[in-house]
Amino acid sequence: MKQFLSSVCLLLTACILLIGCSEQKQQEPTEINADAQLDYTDIADFSNYPDYIRKQYDNRTFLDMEIAVPTPKQFNIYTATVKIPDQQLWIDTFYPDNQDVLSVHVPPEGVIMQIPDTDVNYDVKNSNTIFGVSRENSSYFVSDSEGYGGPYGFLMRANGALYPSMSEYASDQELKSISKEEAIKQVDSIIKKLELQVDQPPEVYALPYEQMRKVAGAAVGYGSIQEGYFIQYRCSVDDVPIFADYHSRLEIDKLISGYGSTIAAIVTKDGLRQWNSLAFYDTQLEQENVSIISLQTVLDSVSQRLAKAFEDRKSLINRAELCYFPIADQQYDLEVTLQPVWVVDTFSIASDDISLENLEKFSKGQHVRYFIDATTGNYIITGDVTTDPV
Repeated sequence: MKQFLSSVCLLLTACILLIGCSEQKQQEPTEINADAQLDYTDIADFSNYPDYIRKQYDNRTFLDMEIAVPTPKQFNIYTATVKIPDQQLWIDTFYPDNQDVLSVHVPPEGVIMQIPDTDVNYDVKNSNTIFGVSRENSSYFVSDSEGYGGPYGFLMRANGALYPSMSEYASDQELKSISKEEAIKQVDSIIKKLELQVDQPPEVYALPYEQMRKVAGAAVGYGSIQEGYFIQYRCSVDDVPIFADYHSRLEIDKLISGYGSTIAAIVTKDGLRQWNSLAFYDTQLEQENVSIISLQTVLDSVSQRLAKAFEDRKSLINRAELCYFPIADQQYDLEVTLQPVWVVDTFSIASDDISLENLEKFSKGQHVRYFIDATTGNYIITGDVTTDPV
């Protein structure tokens, strides 16, 4: 009998512990770094900014936000000149033994392609692929039917233009079919051949098959998509990355598409599948040691702007990055201004039942990216006013 009672007691104790654990798990706070200080303006304190914060910011705005703040000795403003790529070097690198498959792309009759005189697009024989050598966006695709969707699309997810971000899909483990080291080595080999200068360590996202398919947006069985790595090398000045997306004029009504500075590649067990190389610059110092407004100031401003722009919606801020950003006075300018900018990605959706527990609803929301002058707080590009470029 004693043995039976002891067993019952043990069983009850185990049940109580399990219930307690279950309740504890359900009661885990959904806020992360909710009380983190965000008002640093002294560059020496920038390392204290958290990498991530999740909380309800106000009654209309939520944060599920990656934070990228560099810590150089100082921030400066530069004049930057776009480098012109060597077309033959690119051809020799990607088509070393079969250059005869390339022919200069001629647009269909009546189609006007507005590209700089420095840029050339090539048709690839027996393929719908176009190989482009451009000062702002050179691209290579080993195949036009594999379904990856292009590394520039991956780049958009990696830097916040889609929600959730790339980090939500990437695996912490190396892939079975190819090691991370081998994938990086292949990209490094091409960087060396193209004589490109990169000064930041690579961001490497390991994507198993299902995750690769989701990130690429391809249907099941489409093409020959397979697991692999998305690898990004960002370029920097003063150890501050240059944002890779758009440069523009200051006037809102004259938005000019352009690019920042980065290398993006997709590598699988079959080797390099796709490649984008965005602009590279020579820089000249114009203004030294400029002051930087705090992330708190930026968030206060953005949340107020979102409330006015989307009165019937809730909004999410999912990424904030302090970086250098190229601004052009006119389309295809070779010379741009490179200055510190806060880049903030947001999503808005009409829904009354949004909470920290169901932020995934924002994945179907409207994306708006704000570029804010980090020295003045002025908006450079306002996506809620102009046509959203992403």
